[in-house]
Amino acid sequence: MNGTQFEYLFTPIKIRNVTIRNRIVSTGHGTLLGSRGAPSSRLIDYHVERAKGGCGMIAVELASVHPSSLCPLIAYDEKTIPQYKALTEAVHEQGAKIVLQIGHTGRQRLAGSRLTWAASPIPCQFFDATGLPPKEMETEDIHEIVQAWGRAAALAKASGFDGVEIHSLYGNYLLSGFLSPYSNKRTDEYGGTLENRMRIVYEVLASVRKHVGRDYMVGIQLNGDDLTPTGLGLEEYKEIAGLIDRTGQIDYITVKAGTYWVPNMVIPDMQHPPGLWVPFASALKEETRHAAIVCVGRIHDPVFAEKVLADGHADMIGMCRAQIADPELANKAREGRLTDIRPCVACNQGCFERMYGGFGCIHNPAAGREKQLGSGTLKLVSHSRRVLVIGGGPAGLKAAETAARRGHKVSLYERRSCLGGQVNIAAKGAGRAELAEITRYLAQQIEKLGVEIQLGVEVTDELVKRLKPDVVVVATGSIPQRLSRTGVPPYDPDTPEQPKGADQSHVLTAWDLLENNIPVGRKIVVADNGQGHWKAASISELLLDRGCDVELLSPLDFPIKDIGPESRPPLLRRLFSKGIALSPYTEIKEILRNSVVVYNIYGRRERVIENVDHVVLAYYHKAHDGLYHSLKGHVKELHRIGDCLAPRTTGDAIRDGENIGRAL
Repeated sequence: MNGTQFEYLFTPIKIRNVTIRNRIVSTGHGTLLGSRGAPSSRLIDYHVERAKGGCGMIAVELASVHPSSLCPLIAYDEKTIPQYKALTEAVHEQGAKIVLQIGHTGRQRLAGSRLTWAASPIPCQFFDATGLPPKEMETEDIHEIVQAWGRAAALAKASGFDGVEIHSLYGNYLLSGFLSPYSNKRTDEYGGTLENRMRIVYEVLASVRKHVGRDYMVGIQLNGDDLTPTGLGLEEYKEIAGLIDRTGQIDYITVKAGTYWVPNMVIPDMQHPPGLWVPFASALKEETRHAAIVCVGRIHDPVFAEKVLADGHADMIGMCRAQIADPELANKAREGRLTDIRPCVACNQGCFERMYGGFGCIHNPAAGREKQLGSGTLKLVSHSRRVLVIGGGPAGLKAAETAARRGHKVSLYERRSCLGGQVNIAAKGAGRAELAEITRYLAQQIEKLGVEIQLGVEVTDELVKRLKPDVVVVATGSIPQRLSRTGVPPYDPDTPEQPKGADQSHVLTAWDLLENNIPVGRKIVVADNGQGHWKAASISELLLDRGCDVELLSPLDFPIKDIGPESRPPLLRRLFSKGIALSPYTEIKEILRNSVVVYNIYGRRERVIENVDHVVLAYYHKAHDGLYHSLKGHVKELHRIGDCLAPRTTGDAIRDGENIGRAL
């Protein structure tokens, strides 16, 4: 498909008095790139990059309408208007339209014991393990918040935003908390019947319109289904959407689903199919005559987005994570360069799981660092050099791509018969197949760039000497080990780092199972040694799917502790429904031929797991750096990156590759 075949996706749309150049939306999402409640230069650069990439409309993340709501941005202080103006003007220069999400987080507590306000004193535990009850709002509080919403809309209009989007989602935020009978137990005029529960919504709409006028674009986020027991379902949301639409005060509805009781549905990862919320958008569209419908939910492919529009399910398409992965998605699709779009693999490991430690994307290092790494920052070299990249995993592939784009003559050698390294191995775990898209994209890019690719070649010192490169980049990755260096307290000096018996033939590493496909017996012990991430979990599920009895050991209090909260629920449902046994606070002491001696790391009490056929050690890796050290001091310029430097994540490896490619 070329760009001219996108009949619907690139047709402009007029909403209220705003003409939007295409149907692609960067929907509102947290980045934590703001500063002191206002847009920072990093946040401005971030959104400008998506506007420059061709996006039609950008929704900026939630700004609080009132001090009782805790958000990274605020919309109740006029001192923020200059920073907001800098953002809107910069986005407008690139031809995109921009709206500000305004709302109140209700009972959701993001940190600490801050007092929260809600319809009823029902706690929220998604971000707050203590689940402290919020204050039940008094009537005067409601009136105050309603007026605050209007003032926030006026602030957005004064800041140059083309519209505002009223946030009302996730079961915890204020308006959704009033809408749901689960969280609204009031007996006054704001509780009970649907008419009463919607009263605050009607009042907010009226307040916003009063402050911005009839000609200003106003949208709202609305669920299609809470997908939560005792929550609101599709039929109820269809009625709500129809009632809101008939007020004539809302110009578009962004349709989502889920609450924080099912967080995996709030930010669905690769465990969920693409376009999973399309039916909800389509159903709400049937109930609306005035408001345009924005469909979201794992829509990362422009071809699929075009079909959703062509089939009449929606009027616009939210492609949020897709444009985090590739901010040039719109331009590339319009130009027919579909294979050049860096695909979102819905891993959530950069955009959500790392948000509080540094927003980004697993294979777009520029996300959140646009000024340093964004479009136009990669400069051609004045003198091309011969660069030898050793290793075709994510670090080596990214280094080769970046160096080749800068004009170097690049050769890449990989000892395996295919490119991808550990990404390919990880993609063989249950539910992780989409990770292979990272390899597909990078391999295709380096081939287009003319990188010389040599597969099935074990690079030696002698080969490097014969090739005589100007620069050698060693990206030989890491290899599994059988040492249990957990870093998880309490440390026991009497317990050996390598469990006794770990070198037996029935004791496998993750690679033995996933890459070499060594057959296993019926009863399997899988041991994690503190990572708490997808490796041990996906291996366990893969074995369960093969009919094995699996016990997963971990020294952590929760064996999948490092998997994000939005990814855990479906994984845990599957693991437990398939019969897994989870053993926290547990390490291996000794592996015998048909049994495993394990112990509790705190109480030191031992137990024996009997009739074990195989043990799979899903342990931390060690750097495969022998070639690097043997070349050190013997080549003109030598670098090591990725797991060869220190075993980390795919995102770390790709960032290393980007950085070294720019530095050469």
